[in-house]
Amino acid sequence: MSDYHKKMMYYFGAGSVMLSLSLARELGVVQMLMEANVPLTSQQVADKLNLRERYVREILGSLAVGEVISVDDSSTQFHVPDDRKPTFNAISVFSRFLPQFGLRHASIKECAQQRNTGGIVYSQTPGLFETLTDILVVVKKDMIDTDILSAIPLLLPKLESGIKVAEFGCATGIILNKLASRFKNSTFLGFDVASAPLVQAREEASTQGLQNVTYDTDNIETISESYKESFDWILTRLVIHDLTYPQKALNDIYQCLKPGGIFSMIEVGIEGGITGNIANASAMFYYSASTFLCIPESLRRPDSAALGATWGASLARKMVAKAGFTIINESVSHTDEHEIHFVCQK
Repeated sequence: MSDYHKKMMYYFGAGSVMLSLSLARELGVVQMLMEANVPLTSQQVADKLNLRERYVREILGSLAVGEVISVDDSSTQFHVPDDRKPTFNAISVFSRFLPQFGLRHASIKECAQQRNTGGIVYSQTPGLFETLTDILVVVKKDMIDTDILSAIPLLLPKLESGIKVAEFGCATGIILNKLASRFKNSTFLGFDVASAPLVQAREEASTQGLQNVTYDTDNIETISESYKESFDWILTRLVIHDLTYPQKALNDIYQCLKPGGIFSMIEVGIEGGITGNIANASAMFYYSASTFLCIPESLRRPDSAALGATWGASLARKMVAKAGFTIINESVSHTDEHEIHFVCQK
């Protein structure tokens, strides 16, 4: 068996294990293993979760042979060592993308045909916004401090005293609601083209009793007509590369900011292109995610830019400069080597 054959089989097996991990998370198995202080049998897990033991046994077996979880010599007691639990939990969230890619497979096949000029928006895939929310809640729960505010210390006193902030592409409002809760003197506005996730954003804001945050359905590519020089700080996260006309959106964001205002563009910033990322696991995911999510989201018109998640840090810098911004800081995410916070000033 050649080394290439072994590698292909490894990828095939690893992908299958990640599908099992996704199923384990949705069935509650991941949470039970996270909470357990002692090894558990498949019967104990099944009884606790009201599941059929035979399915649980095979799921745990898949995770064990894939070295995702540990198993004793009798192959009956399963556990996750404490030092591995944070990673185990985080990757289980990301694993949920795989069945969602599968749901989109047939549609992507159609979109790829020359005769088809359309795409697929995120809202067409059940559960996708839930997964994106879980990433912010579980994997990036501390990102406001570690990835956002730490890169823009000059804004902190202004947020405390009171400024006007907008997030374009806010989805379920996880980031904006946290900011609004912390900085009560500032006003926050969240926009998204999809109305469904905004319902959840509003409900959470209401539950927290937040009076300084509102949400609206609007398009980032036309929004400058209504909000010229309105905001002190604008935030986007993994939004620009998904847009049909990203350069126009950057131009409009520039117009929406007050003079001297800050634009936080948090984006995938892969350096080195394809050849510089051979066998890089994170890059593998981003090229695949771009195929199933980002390209179909943006490539809905013949003249779409269709940047994709792998557009690269170099092009990102050129495009924000073309819009008129000066990049005053770049900060790499604490949880993702390819996610960069470009701090841009008008």
